[in-house]
Amino acid sequence: MQQESLTLSDFYHQFPKADLHYHLLGGVRLNTMLALADKYNVELSEIDAKCYYRAHQEETGKMKGGIEALTLLYSLMRAPEDYFQVLVEVAEDAHACGVKYIETFWNPSDLPSEYANMNYQTVTDALAEAIEHVEHTMGLVIRLIPSINREKSPEAAIDMVNDMIAYPHPYILGIGIDYKEHNASVEKFWKAYRLAEQHHYRLTAHCSEFGLHWRNVETGIELINIERIDHGYTIIDNPELTEKYAQKGVPFTVIPSNTYYFKQWPEHKDWCQKHPIRAMAKAGLNIIPCTDDWHIHNTTSANCYRVMVEDFGFDLDSLRVMMLNSIDASWITEQQKQQWRISWSEMFDSLRAKLTTEPVIPQEHLIQYRR
Repeated sequence: MQQESLTLSDFYHQFPKADLHYHLLGGVRLNTMLALADKYNVELSEIDAKCYYRAHQEETGKMKGGIEALTLLYSLMRAPEDYFQVLVEVAEDAHACGVKYIETFWNPSDLPSEYANMNYQTVTDALAEAIEHVEHTMGLVIRLIPSINREKSPEAAIDMVNDMIAYPHPYILGIGIDYKEHNASVEKFWKAYRLAEQHHYRLTAHCSEFGLHWRNVETGIELINIERIDHGYTIIDNPELTEKYAQKGVPFTVIPSNTYYFKQWPEHKDWCQKHPIRAMAKAGLNIIPCTDDWHIHNTTSANCYRVMVEDFGFDLDSLRVMMLNSIDASWITEQQKQQWRISWSEMFDSLRAKLTTEPVIPQEHLIQYRR
């Protein structure tokens, strides 16, 4: 019997993955945004909605940022069933790309205060119901990371953590922090992080995302006890710290579709050569490719790994290492990690054996990432 063959596109879609840096509302489909606006009689034309989605940038002539998209979407999510719907749609899209596990951020402090039914407990229950539905129907596991909106006050962050403490849930694993970092580095929110740590929540943070100083990563790790860094690209500007965190194995969730670097190097060739993800890998840092804002960024998990190979020059052995990195850096139980290390490796190797061809990468561009 002739062995089934796979194209590289098939392979990118089918091998198992974990996405540890996924903003729930960044995965809202365009049609869902429009439907929510219609449901609540919010004036939003299709062309205005498309401005939030990179896929339509040429059509609209402008691109509003991901943060602006999240701000709008939180104002449109006015009932628990909206969160249920969005999480299920996120799971459907991820499942089609071989994703087996997601840790997704959402921002409780952005719930619209004018709707009394939209509180932390109600939304957590809606998301938990969706998680159970998804796991039962698709086998995809999703867990939640309430995230601090750093554009709001440190006191609002403490309120969020107190809500978590008052209503603990097994699907809530830890806290994060996101939104614009420029005037709100992570140490500003040390009390919220300290409180979360005292109640045994895991800690992650967006640091040094927009070309900002590597000091934000150092502060997060050394002072706040952050265990996983989201973005963190400018750490490579400090070779001593880079080596230290490489040796410690600090996980960095990196985003090939990061908007800042698209703007830095609009020429595709420059972007491929100069993106800091390449330097981070060469330095031996523990990197995990993630999608960040799936539909807003016009990417998928399959495309994320395709870019790592076809644009950044990683070989397929490197993808296998990154896949295992994603398991190790996850906040799932150790028992589940052990099972996935075995089953995902077997699946990766089995699928790879069916490839009709492996990618051909010029030697001068090739990265063989081995940790």
